[in-house]
Amino acid sequence: MSNRNNHSKVFDSGNVFKYFILSIVFALVIFGINKLVLYALSISPTNQVGNGTLTLYEVHNTGAAFNLFANQPQVIIMLSIIVLAVILFVVFTRSAKLSHNAVSSMALLTSGILMNLLDRVSNGYVIDYINCNFAPNLPVFNTADILIVCGALGIIIALFSRNQA
Repeated sequence: MSNRNNHSKVFDSGNVFKYFILSIVFALVIFGINKLVLYALSISPTNQVGNGTLTLYEVHNTGAAFNLFANQPQVIIMLSIIVLAVILFVVFTRSAKLSHNAVSSMALLTSGILMNLLDRVSNGYVIDYINCNFAPNLPVFNTADILIVCGALGIIIALFSRNQA
């Protein structure tokens, strides 16, 4: 009987709490890194990192990934809000079925989207600053973008892992 109740449970306050705490921690980390990098760039507009592997310089990005929806902030803002709403819906309606990896990945994705969204709303653009010299076709990006990519990959891995079990 208790096994049946366990399978019908959809809300797990522990996973919801973990999601919100991780989202806040990741967002604070992004905020701190952004402030440090932008301060460093205010002193020296271009900085080489790792023997020239990376170059840090400020770029104002009015688009999304690979410059999609450039100069259309309303579209990007709406898409960001929709994705955040879907993530919150999943967290609240499926939290008992989410693995630790899925919860962590959703928190990474949430914090990255939220920080870029705040940047876009407050500035009208996202401030990107990491250029990979070893991959010249890769666009300039920021730490929030890294968390978005890691979160999305983590969710995909969690989905495939679940289907394999």
